[in-house]
Amino acid sequence: MRKLFLTAAAAACAAAALLAGCKATDTAGNLNAAASQAAPPAQAANPAEDARRITAAELKQKLDAGEAVVYDTRAKPAYDLEHIKGALSMPSNEVAARTGELPKDKLIVFYCT
Repeated sequence: MRKLFLTAAAAACAAAALLAGCKATDTAGNLNAAASQAAPPAQAANPAEDARRITAAELKQKLDAGEAVVYDTRAKPAYDLEHIKGALSMPSNEVAARTGELPKDKLIVFYCT
């Protein structure tokens, strides 16, 4: 259960990975014309700071009620050695490509160690 406290960090990593695909630069790293005319969006120094955090007790309650699903974002070999009971494997480098697999009707909790 101690690993559940790391859920927030994993969720933040996943959120950052999902948001990384949204950028207003071309392949050369220059601002495109449309983006240069608009004011740049304000960004947090670390997007992970804005991630929702939950306690182990809250996660257990949500899992018991069928209201949440847990994803282990470590590499598959680490997941195979040990993971939270019921957690699914979705390595962090695959999250952006696999967002279609995420449920839309449940709290999604990512964790790593």
